Amino acid sequence: MTGPRALAADTFTVRGLDVDVTAATVTAAKEQALAEAERTGFRRMLERLTTPADLARLPATDARQYVRDVAVEQERSSAVRYLATMTVRYNPAAVKKLLREAGVKFAEPRSRALVVVPVLRPAGGALPTVWDEPSPWRAAWVAQGGGGLVPLAVAASVADPTVASPPVDRIVALQPDILAAIGARYRTGDVLVAVATVNAAGAVEVTLGGGGSLHRPFDSKTFTAEGGPEAAMRTAVAEIAQGYETQYKQQNMLAFDHAATLPTIAPLSGLGDWLVLRERLGRVPHVRRWEIVSLTRDEAALSLHVVGETDQVRAALASAGLNLEQAEGVWTLRIGGAR
Repeated sequence: MTGPRALAADTFTVRGLDVDVTAATVTAAKEQALAEAERTGFRRMLERLTTPADLARLPATDARQYVRDVAVEQERSSAVRYLATMTVRYNPAAVKKLLREAGVKFAEPRSRALVVVPVLRPAGGALPTVWDEPSPWRAAWVAQGGGGLVPLAVAASVADPTVASPPVDRIVALQPDILAAIGARYRTGDVLVAVATVNAAGAVEVTLGGGGSLHRPFDSKTFTAEGGPEAAMRTAVAEIAQGYETQYKQQNMLAFDHAATLPTIAPLSGLGDWLVLRERLGRVPHVRRWEIVSLTRDEAALSLHVVGETDQVRAALASAGLNLEQAEGVWTLRIGGAR
């Protein structure tokens, strides 16, 4: 494998929209199919961002005005029938404006990826593999694809043939230096080691380790499927991905009716700290904007305009490597570990 394979979570893109429409002419069928794909995709995209209760409060709206573009992946037609698989991309700014104006809480996509290292222990006691191809476990992660709130990246072997990829035993042992090196290639500290073991009965035992700042959906679980081990692997991957999505959404809903301005002091040790602080603040969706009150080499006084409960804001800042503390009525923002 020559480079990182990312399952870039584009929350505002919906793939795999299957349409099958019959009308008086193929042209009319195609137009109706396009409108159907845009409506269905719009609903799925909103479901990613919001909760069912909040989504029900959204006023009826024309999905087409939020569409950025449509791509047709496959299509077939006859004189009166049109079948296709489509991908619809929506305008993020317009969608978020709709939700804000309707007072609907939503979650912004996570800015950094969760890197997945798929380790496969085949049946029959064969040695575990990570980088070998073909691997049905790796393939299941790649095939998961699609959009979402939590970007996923399937760790790739080192592209440079003169540099050895990390050994499997050290990955399975969750050695911190190895996980940090893998995460550094994707500029994240969140690395999930997912070990799949195929047992004698054909079931797939999945063990999760690492994960960084995100809580794992489970530590160990066994999956079975009528289609055998490969189908069970796909089921496992879908459940793990959905678990991360649900957890992240629950913790990061932006409630615009809970808005505040936090006067904050950020200690600095020079220009480098200031640049790090600015970059990390830009990754926190709960911080809608911020203003400089004063700036010296040793300290930045800022006004943070935030949305959400205080605990949510602090957790969101912490995930970006910024620690928000309050003492004697004064908020202090400190740069934490690398993110």
